[in-house]
Amino acid sequence: MICVICKTGNCKPGKTHFSAFVKDAFVVVKNVDALICENCGEAYYDTDTAKHVHEQALQGYNNASDVEVMKV
Repeated sequence: MICVICKTGNCKPGKTHFSAFVKDAFVVVKNVDALICENCGEAYYDTDTAKHVHEQALQGYNNASDVEVMKV
């Protein structure tokens, strides 16, 4: 698959981290299966993976306390 963002990179299976805002929190789901562009890094998820990531993000939001973790 050719990337629709950069239009030059080939997308290959790999793992990535998905991040998004859920209500008033920033949630990260680690090690998500995706097709990843070798040129720009854009990630593409199939339908089942997208549903799973959505469920994980909501579960993470509902089970989290107010914690900020920063690592440099």
